[in-house]
Amino acid sequence: MSEGEPTLVDKSESSSFEDLASAAAHEIEEAKLLEAAAAEKIDGEPEKPTDEWQDVLGSGALLKKIIKSGDESNGSRPQRSDICRISYELKLRDGTQDVVEKRDHIKIYLGDNEVLQGLDLALTLMYKGEVCLLQIAPRFAYGDIGLKPGESLGLVGEIDGPKYEGALIDRDTWLEARLELHDWTEEPDHDTLPIAERMEIGIRRRCRGNWWYGRGEAQLAVQLYRRALDVLDESEGGISDPTPTGEIAQTSDALHALLEERLRVHNNMAAAQLKAGAYDAALQAVTRVLTCQPENAKALYRKSRILTAMGRNAEALEAARAAASAAPDDAGVRKELSKCEQKATRDRSVERRLAKRMLGTSDQSKPLPDKKPSRAKMFVWGSLLLSLLVGVASVLVYRYKMQSQ
Repeated sequence: MSEGEPTLVDKSESSSFEDLASAAAHEIEEAKLLEAAAAEKIDGEPEKPTDEWQDVLGSGALLKKIIKSGDESNGSRPQRSDICRISYELKLRDGTQDVVEKRDHIKIYLGDNEVLQGLDLALTLMYKGEVCLLQIAPRFAYGDIGLKPGESLGLVGEIDGPKYEGALIDRDTWLEARLELHDWTEEPDHDTLPIAERMEIGIRRRCRGNWWYGRGEAQLAVQLYRRALDVLDESEGGISDPTPTGEIAQTSDALHALLEERLRVHNNMAAAQLKAGAYDAALQAVTRVLTCQPENAKALYRKSRILTAMGRNAEALEAARAAASAAPDDAGVRKELSKCEQKATRDRSVERRLAKRMLGTSDQSKPLPDKKPSRAKMFVWGSLLLSLLVGVASVLVYRYKMQSQ
């Protein structure tokens, strides 16, 4: 569960999870290769606006038309992680031209999915000052989930951003965009940034990650959370490691706030990694939180769910009990505890049956006192007794007759 949810309800740490730019980075590189192969123009000749739509990816999913050429004098274009200053307007490509979202002169980190993937892909192929029109397939817009009226637009840099007020955007809805790249700079070394600025960047990345998580895009959420941790990580001489008791050494209020935000991101990332099936990585993330905050109810709750998913039911029950102790009134925690207790009961029952089989015993082999014999058994024993009595009587009669003679 990411920050802002009403209750605590919500592949291991491997190379596949070290960089979760996923499709975006791959598509960007493909687009660059395609553009370079198709360019075939004289060196130094500026690219002119054209009325023709360029098929950027070769699949028809992202079309681009330049309406104002940019500065190609040095041939440079923004790279991933560069800070781009852009303006854009998104509209529905359905004839109504209803505006979905409009932003002017905003700052984004390229490749971080702080804007829709179609915009991210196009920016890496643009020059400074260039203006273009885009036609964006649902895959690079709002995906299969779409966007409903009243849902958050998830605008980067805004914690409580505006809601979408237009018509329903479904899985088949294309978008049109007008995109302008004003300029860009390289991302600075985080250690050179003041704490307040690092805090601001970390929060915006966490919030955008929460938005992707809420849309079911767990990997994109993890990507944003990792980027948030990059900037929130303590610098040398800053936040110290926790003591054996879990306490953090006294530090400045600003550094303490930075620590709190970092733990919040770790907590959210654990939820996203759990959803993505990265159980070992999720357990590591939640353990970092509990090392500093042993009674963090959200972290304990998520640890229980992670351990359950890993089949470690006894440990999951222990974590669920700790979460219930830390947040006794939380409905999600109580539900998780109940599930863990039921699993523990079933596990004990299975263990008893297996033990009996291994020892060659069963309930049926035990005597059952006070059990009345069946009618069939009574009939058999009665018949045998009657036969015995008849036989004895016959012998007695025979001896009596012999004595009389």
